[in-house]
Amino acid sequence: MRIVISSPPKMGNKWLKYLLGTAYGLEWLLGDDTPATNPSQYERWVAEGNFTDNAIFHQHCRYTAKICDITDAIPAHMVTIVRDPYDTFVSMFYWLQTRSAYDKERDKVRPRERPKDVLIGKEIDDPAVLEFLATTYEEYLRRGVDWTQSGRAVVARYENLHKDPVAELTKVTNQIKPVDEATIRRAIDVCQADNMRTMSKKMSQHIRSASVGDSKKRLSEAHLEIFRTKYADYVRELGYEVR
Repeated sequence: MRIVISSPPKMGNKWLKYLLGTAYGLEWLLGDDTPATNPSQYERWVAEGNFTDNAIFHQHCRYTAKICDITDAIPAHMVTIVRDPYDTFVSMFYWLQTRSAYDKERDKVRPRERPKDVLIGKEIDDPAVLEFLATTYEEYLRRGVDWTQSGRAVVARYENLHKDPVAELTKVTNQIKPVDEATIRRAIDVCQADNMRTMSKKMSQHIRSASVGDSKKRLSEAHLEIFRTKYADYVRELGYEVR
């Protein structure tokens, strides 16, 4: 059993990884043990035997048929998760405010250009944040739409994992390999947000509210107008209501 979760950031990737990893008893591949998202580098990583049996990892790569073809040939299961785009933006913003000294030191060794880093140290209604939302955020929405509409990945919905986690996780596992209800319930209990926060300092920073609808309290009319004028089609394609 091997599983790859591919979704944009802040969709609930880690939560889903831990839920599925716990349900199936899989090893969580982390950090440098996971592959680059370039298809050729991913293919080489797989060919070198790095994707061991009974393992799971998540990544934020764009959808390509090549990535899915490589994954199918292993064989491994491809899964994606979708979340309200408004909540995802808020989650991304507040997560970036917690960037640790460790992250900054790591970037000195392995520099990475992250367009979203412009959000760090700003207020959520800062002009630079609104500019990021109006321009760069489209890439994350497009990735979500591409994965959910690809037909190549099992789709989980973040809100359903909150509303009825047993039903949603059962729906997902039935498309991979059915799991009995007792195992599903144990995985859900183990992977409660409070439990996950205790796993590491980094995890405690990563998981903030772990809730649904936080954007209704955080976003202003300026944010909502950008969503309406630029991203209405993406929001609907992902299965959500334009606000």
